[in-house]
Amino acid sequence: MKRLLIAILLALPLLAAPAQAQTTEEQHLEFMGIPIDGTLNAFARKLQAKGMEIKYQNLNDVWIIGDFAGNEDCWIIPLANTSSDPVWRVSVMLPPTNMWSWSVLEDRYLTFKNMLSRKYGEPTQCIEEFNTTIQPDDDRSKMYHAQMERCNYYCQFQAINGFIELKIISLGTDGVSVALLYTDSINLSSKMDSIMDDL
Repeated sequence: MKRLLIAILLALPLLAAPAQAQTTEEQHLEFMGIPIDGTLNAFARKLQAKGMEIKYQNLNDVWIIGDFAGNEDCWIIPLANTSSDPVWRVSVMLPPTNMWSWSVLEDRYLTFKNMLSRKYGEPTQCIEEFNTTIQPDDDRSKMYHAQMERCNYYCQFQAINGFIELKIISLGTDGVSVALLYTDSINLSSKMDSIMDDL
């Protein structure tokens, strides 16, 4: 499951990043009051200081569980190219919703959308539709299509030092969840420069 989740979180569109992200002088986007910067271990220790627990760790991955924005048992996954590179993205996954509760899932998504809009302004991108010929009209069928990855609910919010993405994601047999991704523009730019150097 860990590999599936990492693949999902990494596959979310890097291309959705603005071409010219505005940043102030070396100020990083913050996650829970912590600048998105430093190594994976340093970032994880700062989350531990907030009462979170490291559940899984190896050289290049750290999986943390804890409370986020009033939700218990959320998975928090900081991402960096290697253990010595700076963190450039923090992914948060809320606990999966009951298999047949689209209304609960949509309510979580819309609650976060409203809170993010109040903090960062209206989304710069927003798509909320099902990728089906006929749009589902009942709770059970909507949840079925969400689990089958036919649900395209996605919003992006622009911050001064990065951007935040909100998305409904399928976890396969583990259900469906709401995910948030906090991407720091400075460290994303460094990551992209490193990729370009390899070409």
